[in-house]
This record gives sequence, C-alpha cells and structure tokens, in this order.
Amino acid sequence: MADDVQTRTPQVPEQFGARLRVTLVRALARRCPYCGSGGIFSSWFTLRERCPACRTLFAYEDGYFLGAYALNLVVTELVAVGLTLWLLAATDLSVLQLQIIGVTLAVALPITFYPVAVCLWMVIDVTFHPPDKESGRPRR
Repeated sequence: MADDVQTRTPQVPEQFGARLRVTLVRALARRCPYCGSGGIFSSWFTLRERCPACRTLFAYEDGYFLGAYALNLVVTELVAVGLTLWLLAATDLSVLQLQIIGVTLAVALPITFYPVAVCLWMVIDVTFHPPDKESGRPRR
C-alpha cells in the first residue's frame, strides 16, 4: 500500500433500507460498498483483492463472485432479448438486422455491465450480511 493513501474506516449504515440505498449508489459508481472510495478495479475486468482505502478484503471465501457472474448473465441477456423483441414490435427492421442487433447486444452488454454486476453482488452481500463493527467483515 502506498504511503500517501490514508486508511478509511468502513461506513455502512445500520438500518436495512439506508444500507441498501447507500451501497447501491456506491455500486453504480463502481466504488467500494464498505467505504465509498474509488479505485477498486485495477482494470475493467480485474477487481483488486482489497479496497485501497479501507483495506476490506472483497472475496473472503472461495467462489464468492459466482453469483455476480450469474447476475451479470441473467440481467444483460434479459435486456438484450427485451430490446430485440421491442425492436421487432416497434420497427420494420429486417430479420437479419434484428439478428445482428440481438447478437451484438448479447455479446456487448455482459462485457459492459461486468464491473457493475460485481459491485451489485457485493451490495447484496453487504445489505443482507452487514459488516461487524470491529473487523469490518460481514457477520455470519
């Protein structure tokens, strides 16, 4: 860790609704759900092991992000199919054009949505398993 980075204390509200609201806003901005700081991704597809600010370990068990992959796939493919069906009903595009648009959406949306899906998965975890005050880790 760099010397110029100060360690922040995780700040997650106690109440369920407030915790969901705060962490959801943080996830949509691709920020740490525990403290709200940025820089948790080293690249588009690579989440850092720990938050650079609060040092919270993100994947604290094997397979932690499997749900994020499923969330990413289900949400993006439903959006791709929905948009394609809407285009089918609302426009007079040819079948070939609709197929090209549908395949492009089915490939591009999961890639685009991936970092948000990872953050949303952490939001689900933090919301239903709030962190312990002493350790900052979710209570199990």
